[in-house]
Amino acid sequence: MLHARADASPSGVAIRTKGNGSWEDRTWAQVRDRADRIAAGLLTAMDLEDNDVVGLLGQTSEAWVTCDFAALSVGLQTVPIYASLHPEEVGYAHVDTGIKLVIVDDASQLEKIRTMRKGFTFFETDYSADQLVLQHVVVIDPTGIDPADDWESLADVEARGKEKLDELREEMTRRREAASPDQTATYTYTSGTTGPPKAVIQTHDNHLAMARAAEKSSLLDDDMRAGGLFLFLPLAHSFGRLIQFSAPYMDLPLIISAVATLADDAREARPGFFPAAPRVYEKMKSKIETTVAGSPPARQKIFGWALGVGRQTVPFRTQGKELPLLLKLQYAVADKVVLSKLRALLGMDRTKALLSGSAPLDAEVHTFFLALGLDLIEAYGLTETCPGLTSNLPGDMKVGTVGKALPGVELKIANDREILAKGPNITQGYLNRPDATGDAFDDEGWFHTGDEGSIDADGFLKITGRKKELIKTSGGKYVAPAKIEGSLKLLPIIQEAVVIGDTKNYCTALISIDPEELEEWAKQQGIAPSQDAPELAKAIEAHVAKVNGDLASFETIKYWSLVPEPLSVDNGFLTASLKVKRNVVHDAYADLIEDMYDGKKK
Repeated sequence: MLHARADASPSGVAIRTKGNGSWEDRTWAQVRDRADRIAAGLLTAMDLEDNDVVGLLGQTSEAWVTCDFAALSVGLQTVPIYASLHPEEVGYAHVDTGIKLVIVDDASQLEKIRTMRKGFTFFETDYSADQLVLQHVVVIDPTGIDPADDWESLADVEARGKEKLDELREEMTRRREAASPDQTATYTYTSGTTGPPKAVIQTHDNHLAMARAAEKSSLLDDDMRAGGLFLFLPLAHSFGRLIQFSAPYMDLPLIISAVATLADDAREARPGFFPAAPRVYEKMKSKIETTVAGSPPARQKIFGWALGVGRQTVPFRTQGKELPLLLKLQYAVADKVVLSKLRALLGMDRTKALLSGSAPLDAEVHTFFLALGLDLIEAYGLTETCPGLTSNLPGDMKVGTVGKALPGVELKIANDREILAKGPNITQGYLNRPDATGDAFDDEGWFHTGDEGSIDADGFLKITGRKKELIKTSGGKYVAPAKIEGSLKLLPIIQEAVVIGDTKNYCTALISIDPEELEEWAKQQGIAPSQDAPELAKAIEAHVAKVNGDLASFETIKYWSLVPEPLSVDNGFLTASLKVKRNVVHDAYADLIEDMYDGKKK
């Protein structure tokens, strides 16, 4: 695909990245040529057979993307690995998939490789050094690394590839042409919240089917070319790979960014398409609201009026209908005075669509962005579906749903309300996990998503819960925690919320505080930023009461407790894709949980 795109659009912008303080463009021809040099360098680094496995361990970057394309273009299989993983998790991926060569970001990632090469323990299983087949390590940024015989720099790989390119050209072409659509392109890991992660087998056609569906549905289109596709998502997640592979498929530029510089990069690059997890939109919303709350009363009033007008347009815009004349005039004023300025401040003044995926998007957050005049669309899928099954679309959406089935995808709801799917983008199963593969598919070939939902008369899918995460109270009532947790996290100072209640007679919640948001909130309150502040407890209690007002009585949160630190990947409470490891949280805070069910509470 990369080579076909470079032949068809050699001067088209492929990648826009920040270097030396300014944005620089790379054309498709330039990306192809660099990928060829890297590919030749990899093939001369060691003996790599057709379909051998290459690992990629690092943050999203131009080099990461180009290395991935390089390996894939010569028939190698790639395994993207989250940069935040610990050595034993990295080691497990190496043993499980048989990685022979790994490309890592920098000194810190090289150290993980060196550590796991000594042997490691993962989920109570010991892995010895001789179980690894890794033979070669390439480092993208070798800053601060002493010369050694266990690694070489990407610059050296590329330089060697340049020298050997002519003599390898025929072999590289042979490998590329020998690849078939049903061949494995990559193994992408599921989160692994309760056990060892599973390597999802993703073929070339799985990914191409997803790119075709994105184009055919107009989820992505030519109007996004000027601004490009914003990419800060980790490429170890299928959500990020959809953006990466759709770019050459549709001749759309990739705008490379990072979590740390996301806000500034968006303002400067002004992307045409912006994909992110719900937490990013929640933080954007809270940042706007916090800023407004600290502004003069008159400005607050103008903002409130403009946003109110924007909200009135949502029922019309989501259905692609014209605004009534009076509302149209009011919106024109609101947009000129407030809303357009906010979009420009976010860097979204030429954004055709924003996409939310990987977790539930709260309806209030969704409506907020729609009211700003931004087409935020919610989609749904899994790693196993590479990654999409459904999506709302501009002018054809329903807030509170995840949209209609994408082209090529079939959906049905089983008797137990589980969502089942078929489609060319769906995996054939899990590497080395025949039991898990058997459990994931029924005799008719339907993939079992593990999510519960319903499809309305217009074909819109609504997710009602995750089968394995449903809480069953001692009274026999089922509670979907994700919905409640999403509502609790709408209070900006709440970083994470974990609802408890399985086999209990009522629901409770563990809450972690966002230190940055606490700092800002405390400043506005004129108090010290402390978790022990009575004002904080009062604010949380009021918010919990508000959330409870929209819940059935058996779902309401009767008690809550603050955990002493934010839940993060580093402290082991979140997966690399930022999903809560519920069993780990339950075990770590068993005493806090028990206190909330102590008879004295009553």
